[in-house]
Amino acid sequence: MAFGDKSRTDVGTVVVHAVLLGSFCVLLMTGLRIASDDPETRWLAVLDPILPIEHLWYRHLVAGIVLVGTLVGYGVYVARARLRARMRFDQMRLMAIWRGGEARYAALNVAAAWILIAFLVIEIVTGAAIFWGSGKGILDLHRIAAWICVACVVVHVALQASYGGIQQLLKILRPSRLRVPDPPPNLAELLVDQLEARSTAKTEPARSDKTHSLHAHPVANAMGVALLVIGIASGSEHLTRPVLEIVGISKEEAPLIDGDLSDPAWVKAHLATVLTTQGGDFGGTHESRVEIRALHDDEFAYFAFTWEDPTRSLKHMPLLKNRDGWQVVATDPANEDVYNEDKFAVLLSPSVFPVIGAAIHLARVPLSGKPGGSSGRGLHFTLDGTLLDVWVWRASHQGAKGHVDNCHIGGPKNRRGEDDGPYAGGFALDPGPKSYEANYPARASLGEPIHPLRLPRDIPAMKQALGRISDEATASESEHARWWISVSESIPYSLDLDATIPVGTIVPGVIMFDEGTDHKNGIIGFGRWAAGRWTLEIMRPLKTGSAYDVELKSGVLMWVAAFDHSAKRHTRHLRPFRLQLE
Repeated sequence: MAFGDKSRTDVGTVVVHAVLLGSFCVLLMTGLRIASDDPETRWLAVLDPILPIEHLWYRHLVAGIVLVGTLVGYGVYVARARLRARMRFDQMRLMAIWRGGEARYAALNVAAAWILIAFLVIEIVTGAAIFWGSGKGILDLHRIAAWICVACVVVHVALQASYGGIQQLLKILRPSRLRVPDPPPNLAELLVDQLEARSTAKTEPARSDKTHSLHAHPVANAMGVALLVIGIASGSEHLTRPVLEIVGISKEEAPLIDGDLSDPAWVKAHLATVLTTQGGDFGGTHESRVEIRALHDDEFAYFAFTWEDPTRSLKHMPLLKNRDGWQVVATDPANEDVYNEDKFAVLLSPSVFPVIGAAIHLARVPLSGKPGGSSGRGLHFTLDGTLLDVWVWRASHQGAKGHVDNCHIGGPKNRRGEDDGPYAGGFALDPGPKSYEANYPARASLGEPIHPLRLPRDIPAMKQALGRISDEATASESEHARWWISVSESIPYSLDLDATIPVGTIVPGVIMFDEGTDHKNGIIGFGRWAAGRWTLEIMRPLKTGSAYDVELKSGVLMWVAAFDHSAKRHTRHLRPFRLQLE
């Protein structure tokens, strides 16, 4: 990071520059890809063809740890190799900026190097804070610091080129042997050396000039310290991973699954919390704090999830009758974030599966030869075909029986049929009978006249069930409102019945089947919203026997995500919970 011989530089500086540049490039490229998924930085999607796709968060984390270790190692190297003058920004260098000439470039370069180091430290601290669960403010600071680091690197290279041209830049590729200068003379040590020399001059042959025998030690010391820092950082993640204890209870104590935590059994549960970020609206914060409690009775596991959401959003792409017929009320079916219900998702992974975003592939077309995702943001799938268990509770799809979508993520599938909707990579519902369907034809296009598949038997009763109706995404639906219709309270569409329905009528876009979930083998869940918080209770057997489900046992990893009236955009967190059955 400094000026000197225009042909070569010491081997330690060459190695450090190479590692720093490599880790910084990985951090920058993976960071840009991750940031391109954020609504506020979607313009980064223009870089889609050159940004990486696989294992983004994992590579970002590893590169960050390597960067930390290398920076600490470089500090040790500079100290042991007695190269402090290279990085010293004192009054003389400050004055050199005003004198001009080569000294100006040298001084400015040192200043740029220190600014870069300062903002790299900010990047490291804010990155660690994000990994440990900080919110949007820290994320914004992290991104600003990243751009300043990029600017400093550009300035550093430009100053080197201004000082010595291409030869000055190429010297970083031409290592030379490190020559450690002797330390500054110490009068006491010099006196001792002289006395020893006189006493041994008569008995020992003359020795050649003193040579430094520790030339390689600064590099070795730096590497040792860097590896130690990397090892400590890597090990600390696993050792400090948050634990979700699933407390044992008797079958008689099992809570009622109704979205109400007043059951006495929940008092025994241990509370775990996590801040999930980078999601949908959530009052403009794009984040939601989630509380998790868990119980088991040796046969079933019971989970209670409570998360912040300022609005109760239930309407899910309803149907509106106008003068031309019926139409689906939506703004963008693939990325709907106005006429959509609140949702909550749980991801379960075997403890042996690589963690941190391994099943998330951000790109317009992540798989060569296959379609991109309908959202244009990416696809979920695992590269090796490992199955991950996914539960998705949907506020207007739970029906009267507590339905929860039991899904999985696996290897990328072949192109799905036209009747099955857009290509979804490795994400799919588990095999089994359906509990609901959309109340409009599968190929319905936005804005085109259609007719509902089913109409309510009793229009006034249905209108009362919908409660307060608003086009505002930030307005809550009424308490006890429901935006689904059952098969038993509806009839197939007919022109005669349609003729009796006035223009302006709204009917739900979701049809719930009357058959319920098999509690012995399936999963059920009920959610309730009050005072800006959803509470969701979920019940599932510890072991279902299905190849698509992950057995609930100690060591399993869990992530959670919340959706605020959004089809695809959800909050997320990096560090999973490790389940621990009591």
